Amino acid sequence: MFRRQSRGWMGFEIALVLAGFAVALIAALELLRRRRAKGASMADAKQIVRRLIEEPWTGNMDVIDELIGSGYIGYDPSAPEPISGPDGARTQIQQYIDGFPNGRITVDDQIAEGDKVASRWTARGTQTGEVAGIAPTGKEVTVSGLTISRLEDGKVVEEWTTWDTLGMLVQLGAIPAPAQA
Repeated sequence: MFRRQSRGWMGFEIALVLAGFAVALIAALELLRRRRAKGASMADAKQIVRRLIEEPWTGNMDVIDELIGSGYIGYDPSAPEPISGPDGARTQIQQYIDGFPNGRITVDDQIAEGDKVASRWTARGTQTGEVAGIAPTGKEVTVSGLTISRLEDGKVVEEWTTWDTLGMLVQLGAIPAPAQA
């Protein structure tokens, strides 16, 4: 009534499936190990980005050469072209430090995943120097922003930043506040 199948082929098929599963698992674990070894840990990555955002505003411009990769590209709504390399980043940051010499940026929150760190930050300062073609106003401003940084080998190599440029211009009196609905 019941026919017994030959164990030879069935056993071979099971062994083949298990071998394939084992190879896939080993490959996935090796890929994960390489990704972790290639870059910084999540906590290290957050600290690298935090330092890069906050420290130039405390006078440590050397942090730019320390933490930005030579092939760095940055995207910022206030820059007409992508920001290129550590020198481009230094120029971009310095123009705001010149406009807001007492300025400070504080990282409020960070999330890291894979090779990226997202940082929510707040910038505060008094405009006593020219910035973006706006003569010194002596006005205090507070703006918030978000930067997503991509890291390779412990250095930031790409960033996307968005921040409240409209809010800054309104606070400086450069443009009128939008009408309330």
